[in-house]
Parts: sequence; C-alpha cells; structure tokens
Amino acid sequence: MEKTADRLSAKAGWFDIIEVSGTGTPLLFKNNRLHSVTESQNSGFGVRVSVNGKTGFSYTNDAACLDETADRAVAMSEFGDAEDFDLPDKTGTPFEPYDKRIHAYDIKLEIGKAEDAITAILRKFPAANIDCRVTGSHGGMRIVNSKGIDQTYARSRYAAYLSAMLIHDDGSKIEVWEGTSALAPVPYESLKEKIMYKLAKALKNKKIPSGKVTVVVSPKALARIIGIVTAGLNAESVWKGISPFAGKIGEPCFSADLTICDEPDRSGSPYSYPFDGEGVSARKKFLVKQGGIEKFVTDLKYARKLNLLPEGNGQRPYSALPRPSFSNMVIGGGAEPYAGMLGNIKLGILADQFIGLGQSNTLTGDFSTGLDLAYLIENGEITGRVKDCMLSDNLFKLLAGEIAVSSDREPVGSVLAPYILFPQVNYTS
Repeated sequence: MEKTADRLSAKAGWFDIIEVSGTGTPLLFKNNRLHSVTESQNSGFGVRVSVNGKTGFSYTNDAACLDETADRAVAMSEFGDAEDFDLPDKTGTPFEPYDKRIHAYDIKLEIGKAEDAITAILRKFPAANIDCRVTGSHGGMRIVNSKGIDQTYARSRYAAYLSAMLIHDDGSKIEVWEGTSALAPVPYESLKEKIMYKLAKALKNKKIPSGKVTVVVSPKALARIIGIVTAGLNAESVWKGISPFAGKIGEPCFSADLTICDEPDRSGSPYSYPFDGEGVSARKKFLVKQGGIEKFVTDLKYARKLNLLPEGNGQRPYSALPRPSFSNMVIGGGAEPYAGMLGNIKLGILADQFIGLGQSNTLTGDFSTGLDLAYLIENGEITGRVKDCMLSDNLFKLLAGEIAVSSDREPVGSVLAPYILFPQVNYTS
C-alpha cells in the first residue's frame, strides 16, 4: 500500500486506499441436524482518488494488482462525480472492537452447544423443526490516505441464531427466532429459554376485534420498525429530498420520551469501530434527543453538500464507495420496567415479529404490516397468540403522541432497544 500511495501522490489531488480482511467459520443446523460447517476468507483493497475534482474508484482482491487498480481508479475519475470534499488528516485515538478469545472458537464445542439447545427444545416440543446458525469471525481494516493517515484496527464477532417452527393443530405455522452477538463466544442459554417460552405462549389461539388497540412493541420488533424513522436521518436521503426531517434539525418531531443515539464506540459491541471507511474518527451522537431532531448520519460527501460535521458514519466494504450508515443504534430507556408496563394493560397486543414491513413508506411514516408473531394481553397477562392479523398506522404520529418506554432494553443485532407502548394503533383481525 505504501508503494501504491507513493505512485498516486503524483497523479491524484487526494486519494485513500482501504484494505479489509476477514475469516469466518459458520456452522449451520437445519431441521434439527447438522447441515454444514464451512470456512470463508475474504480480503481486498479499494482505491479512491480525486483527479481534477472528480472521483474515481476501483478495487481488487489481489495485492499484486494494487498498482494496476490504482491506475484504473485514476482512469475512471474522468467519468466520476465532481466532488469538492477533502480527506481527514487524523483519526484520533483508535480502539479495537476485538477480543482475542475469538480464537477459542471451537467447532466441536459450538456443535455441542447447538445440539444441547436443540435437544432441550425438542424435549418440550417434539414436533419442532429447529435451525441454528453460529459464526465466529475475525479480521481487520487498514486505511492509508494522502493526508498522512495510516491506521489499522482488528475486529472480531461471534453470532448465534436459533429458530424453531411448529405446525399448530389447526394447520397454522408458529415460527420463533432469537439471536445474540458478541466479540467472542458466549453461552446462548437465554435463546432457547426465550424460544420455549414464546412457543408455549403461542399454542393457544386468541382473537380480538378489529379497531384501535393498545400495542406493546418488543425490542426485536422495535429494532425493525424504527428503520422507518432512521431512513430519514440519513444525510443522503436528506440531500435527495426524500427525508421527512430535512430542515428540521432542532425541531421537536417526536415524544419527549424518545431518544436515539448512534454509538460507534459502544463497549463490547461487534458493530463498533474507532474510525469509519474514510478515516474519520467515530463519535457518539444524538440523532433524536427527547423528541427533537439533533443530527443526521453522514459521510464526507454528503457532509460537504449539507454543510454538516462528519462524525464517522461513512462506511464501506473494500468493493464500494462510502455511504452514510449507522453503527450501534441505541434507543433510550424509560422509567418503568417492562413487567410493570405489561401489568397495567387490560387488553392489548404484544407485537414481536412482523411480516411485510418492508412495504412501509419511509417518507410519510405510513406502515401496514402483518403480525408474524403476536400475543394477546389480558389483565396484565399474555394469554395466547393472535394470528391472521395486521397493524396499519403512521409511525411518526404514533411516536409523536403518548408513548411509554420501558427501562429494560435488549440488544437486537446492532440495536439496543426497549419495549414501547402505543395506547392506540389500528388493528385488523
């Protein structure tokens, strides 16, 4: 990379070279049995240049072809976008989202953990079909640029996913899934316990008439539905005029009980990083604070266009240009625990898994989604599953109205989310 950087110094106004590498060993169980164990390796280089104010880009998987790749990026700049941003000259003090215990990832041990979980579920639900996917991976990223940056960090990730499917007596399907992630191998006893609890609660079918109903959204469901909001907090969507929050920084758009942070430095998270794919130091930032729009996530390109401060959200693989992206999304908790929230509901719905949410309108906030897994709440207790039903409403209006947010939160992928209660949501049975 140093040699290629020297060559580019005479050809480009500025440049950066990114190297990304990683090794992963996923194992997969399907229908209660071990299906596959594989090992994957992926590495490559991405070269971005600015020549006469235009950006060129190229990439390669072969280090021996790096000079050729750089020349190709220079040639491609003639056809690139005219961009006038500059690169950072320092990345701050880096940390590493890495735990050396990832190297203790042992295939035989992980197979045994998965088999134990599957056996425990089958003991209680003999007709269940269970899938399990476990992966241990590690790698790193290095970035070199024309401003003198040459920084590297290592990263590691352990992820476990468990799902179980049952066919109900009436022929309907019950499917429950849970997952966890960390920097190194961890037990996932809680996954099987959650799945068995949710399957047991779903065995009895219940009904509730269509109309306005109190809805509690679980952390798992909230992690999905909140994407309707965060799509508008991306600087690219603001610039393209497809964000409902353009021009609303500093304005209260939601309930004062809603706070959303982007935290790339969150301790212990495999989704953290010290600097982004452009070498910009990653910083914690409030996107929504007590209901008010505070900031948008941005890369260098859209920060320049919108006159914003880049704070480490220009992410990219080696094979693509940077885009504004979220890191760890942390949704603030409230004062009341989930158990207390549930106990105060006379009649309501607990929504845990959606189906068809991708058809929602991120510009207006309108959504209509089937409930893949949801439960009836009666007098503070979960009494059974509601099925063949859907929710349809406007998420922006719901979040701007009266809500209750639980004090306890759960990690769901890169999101740390509470339970949120909406007093009245349109429900169709």
